[in-house]
Amino acid sequence: MAFVPENTLNEILSRIDIVELISEYLPLKRAGRGYTALCPFHHEKTPSFIVSQQKQIFHCFGCQAGGNAFGFVMKYDRLEFPEAVLALAKRAGVIIHHDERQIQNQSIVQELYKINEIAANFYFNLLHSPAGKAALNYLKKRGMTQETIRAFKLGYAPDKWDGLLNYLRSKNIPLSLIEKAGLIIAKDNQGYYDRFRQRVIVPISDARNRVIAFGARVLDNSLPKYINSPETAVYSKSKALFGLSLSKEAIINQDCAVIVEGYFDLIAPFQSGITNIAASCGTALTTEQARLLKRYSRNIVMIYDADDAGQSATMRSLELLVEEDMNVKVVRLEKGYDPDTCIRHSGAREFRDLIQGAKDTVDYMLDTLKAKYDPKDISQKAMIAASVLPLVAKFKNEVLKSEYLKKLSQELGVSESSLAAELKKTKKTGYTGKQGNSAGLEPANRQAKSFCAESMLVKILLEENELIEHLREKILPRDFKDNCLSRILARMFELSYEKENIEPQALLNHFSETEVSQTICELAASEMPKITDKLKLLNDCVNKIKDTSRKSKQQELCEQIRLAQHSKDENRIYELLNEFQFLTKKGGLTG
Repeated sequence: MAFVPENTLNEILSRIDIVELISEYLPLKRAGRGYTALCPFHHEKTPSFIVSQQKQIFHCFGCQAGGNAFGFVMKYDRLEFPEAVLALAKRAGVIIHHDERQIQNQSIVQELYKINEIAANFYFNLLHSPAGKAALNYLKKRGMTQETIRAFKLGYAPDKWDGLLNYLRSKNIPLSLIEKAGLIIAKDNQGYYDRFRQRVIVPISDARNRVIAFGARVLDNSLPKYINSPETAVYSKSKALFGLSLSKEAIINQDCAVIVEGYFDLIAPFQSGITNIAASCGTALTTEQARLLKRYSRNIVMIYDADDAGQSATMRSLELLVEEDMNVKVVRLEKGYDPDTCIRHSGAREFRDLIQGAKDTVDYMLDTLKAKYDPKDISQKAMIAASVLPLVAKFKNEVLKSEYLKKLSQELGVSESSLAAELKKTKKTGYTGKQGNSAGLEPANRQAKSFCAESMLVKILLEENELIEHLREKILPRDFKDNCLSRILARMFELSYEKENIEPQALLNHFSETEVSQTICELAASEMPKITDKLKLLNDCVNKIKDTSRKSKQQELCEQIRLAQHSKDENRIYELLNEFQFLTKKGGLTG
């Protein structure tokens, strides 16, 4: 969807009461100034999900889910932001204006969905005709039942240059649209021919069960074994997950997604009852695919092929998934096996056992590297550590980092302190040797420090917008140590200067990152102690923050002075000492 102006988003929000909206999804009970319910996004027995009618936001103190009306619809109905905006705009009676080009592009997209659906039906019907007999027998030999063939809309592309082309033209579909759908290819001279010929067809659908592309496999083992649709206006390989339209409910119910590589690697387990499964279409997972999966579950079990390409794709995917704050385990198949052959050879029970016994991310990586390098050799030991530490650095939970360093220390016979030092080089905000470092706290643990000086200051400004101007000349966002709170303050300053809405529900529209949204909602939803003089508290927070910032700067200067003394740089020492003395005097005056 095209860009929607900020004033349009605010108009939609102004016409929707979040309490009325959420009460249509789950029962709300009045509690003080707000409403509570059992959180729909995680299992709980005591309500920790609150809805504020005054601030028009929701927040769960259990799982940290939070947002405005857009955020709730996105998370509950698993929609992208543009889809949520359209849904709520319709509900609120707000018309979103598009220019002629946008309307035309949207019309083409809808036409491509229709053409792909017609093509899928054409291929499916041909599979069950005399022309498709060989393809149908091929699928049955691979163990596919008629029910599975129907569920996945499997089909057959005939051994003709223009079979589909002539069929679509008989439906009065323009050549230009058929070409835009990627179903035909232009000849060097004139005319077109079918992209897919004499192959089993596997339609690829999006999460809303709209056919967006096709995969096509030969009936023997000739090459290329597979050919696929090109990128189109409705299909991007890096964003699509095969099978998700059929498996998303099972993924939600089991709170776990099994990820495989190929079409038949998914179809065989699905037919055997393992329905919480999706496929990345033959490549390592992308950030877009990981974020799509995260809508349904944060728990992932990866089962890629046992060949070198599959293991390489697994290794590339692990860091990405960990960086997206997902819980990942990995199944290692025997050489020569993929999920399809494993199911057919050993059966569903053994495959389920493999899933149950999936290895932890770091354990899997260590096993893989130890098979490649000798952990008794000093240089190769260092190579193992250098490969594992970047993954460890991406974990947001400091306790996990600490435990993984301990495990790596035991496996390699290297001290934790030396590994911690290497980890610091890998990522500046990595392990510090102390559990509970605030720089790496998960959002779920943020409540433990929710009213430190920085968060208290932002909390007050969310409550009292008029104090922002008073604060602007007294502190800068860069004075904050917490990057998340610093960004929120900076945006509030900008919106205040532009005379824009700074209320929490509107502020949320300016951030796409989950952690920032969760922080805003948690601060806005938290009850603040009764304070008679908020201005004095605000000034106290400013002094505390600036004092902390000053002391941090002094520590940095001390380290720089030490280095300058070591290198005997007299001019640099003189400059640094002057700066240190200036900060000390400044602290004395303001402290």
